[in-house]
Amino acid sequence: MQGLLDDMLDFSRTKLGLGIRVAPAPVEVAALVADELDQLRAAHGTQRIEFGVTGDTRAVCDGRRIQQALGNLVANAIKYGQPTAAVQVALTGGDSEISIEVRNRGPAIPPSTLRRIFEPLERGAGSQSRAGSQDGLGLGLFITREIARAHGGEVDARSDASETVFVVRLPRRGPDIQMESANAR
Repeated sequence: MQGLLDDMLDFSRTKLGLGIRVAPAPVEVAALVADELDQLRAAHGTQRIEFGVTGDTRAVCDGRRIQQALGNLVANAIKYGQPTAAVQVALTGGDSEISIEVRNRGPAIPPSTLRRIFEPLERGAGSQSRAGSQDGLGLGLFITREIARAHGGEVDARSDASETVFVVRLPRRGPDIQMESANAR
């Protein structure tokens, strides 16, 4: 229930033009991702979640918000993906950015849905989970996009008959305005 209320608050802030609040600090993103994945594994005991790391994953970002974005993506991959296939998470540290990739096997997301998948309260035709439910508010991917934007990054998705892939790209250090606003709080 708290998660739903937090999502509604984040949604309201973005609609008012206030954006998602972030508090950037130096973090080891690999440790954050590993911790979040451990929690997701505990919550979804039968679902396999694989994790790989490449490169230097130190960055200046809001660790709690990065975990929230990752949690949204992995929870969706579990909910809509093939239950017998592992969800794969890859973290890559490049020269100027960090990327987090979440892959799952399952039905392709139709192109018409993929074009609007990050819009708030949007659900495409056939958006029911494999359990047949439509739990949640349809805000998870929207909030994930807003978290990426608040860090000066972006999120993209692609889907075909073999897999669905979401990629979050974040600069190692967010825009200076983000750093200044975090220090002012």
